[in-house]
Amino acid sequence: MSRERLRYLEAMAIYCEAIAMVEEYQQAVSVANLGGIRDVQGLYPQLGLKNSPQVYEDLEHRLVVAEAAQRLRLPLISKDGEIHEEEIEKWSIIFSKHHYQWTWQDYQMSLFREIEARLKAKCDKLADSFIIDDIDPSNGSQNSSARLPERVKLIIEEIGREEKALRDDLYSADRKFAEYYNVLEQILGVLIKLVKDLKLQHQHKYDELQKTWLCKRCETMNAKLRVLEHILFLETYTQESIPALHQIRKYLVEATEEASLAYHKAVTRLREYQGVDPHFDTIARQYHDIVQKLENMQWTIRQVEMDLKRLPDHSST
Repeated sequence: MSRERLRYLEAMAIYCEAIAMVEEYQQAVSVANLGGIRDVQGLYPQLGLKNSPQVYEDLEHRLVVAEAAQRLRLPLISKDGEIHEEEIEKWSIIFSKHHYQWTWQDYQMSLFREIEARLKAKCDKLADSFIIDDIDPSNGSQNSSARLPERVKLIIEEIGREEKALRDDLYSADRKFAEYYNVLEQILGVLIKLVKDLKLQHQHKYDELQKTWLCKRCETMNAKLRVLEHILFLETYTQESIPALHQIRKYLVEATEEASLAYHKAVTRLREYQGVDPHFDTIARQYHDIVQKLENMQWTIRQVEMDLKRLPDHSST
């Protein structure tokens, strides 16, 4: 179990160094792009990079492929459900020819040398810190007790205090934000009320303008109707149509007078009949019915006579 744990820690350390190398390379590329620097490799010593850009690009590509494979854990399975070695070889060839021709031995040696140097530098730095603590006379009797577990414990406590302080700051910022939000809501409510009051104050002016506009529009429509009326008169009463219109008016007046005289005469006669007999209306209706019946009977008699006239002709034939 301890051996597996040791192997895991070693692999984790190498992986973290590889990630750090890729991040430092990307940082160098970003700084060069922002600053307009063409010589990207001139920034490598400042970041602790020692290899060519091809090594870091290939390392980044291989890390991406490895992380994707670790997450998916899917073999190269064909449609028939079998794993073909040809597919594996094809994809391995594609991955091995990424951006440039690079031998596996040179690639491994370059990475191993840089990772080894980085890890050795960190180990030396850590060892130097322990040596300084042991040699420093200002610590007195605490040098023997200030070992790694105690120091780790102190660092953890300090980190805990910092996290608590950050959490308190976060809660304080949340409370302040809530207070500011409530104040902003109140200000917004006051502004909405002021806007409504302002609209109500100017509503009567708007209504007055609307009324004036409608009155002017009505006057305009009346003027248009008068213009149309005059146009109609102008087109109707011309020099050619005026004599004919006078003649038509004369005929209409005469016909009206005749109809009025006939109407008055009929009214007078009706009143005379009503004065003679109060049942004149009933008698007149009965007389009208009798006349209609006689007319119907006369029509029937004429039809019968016509039929009788046709009988000899039919008998002779």
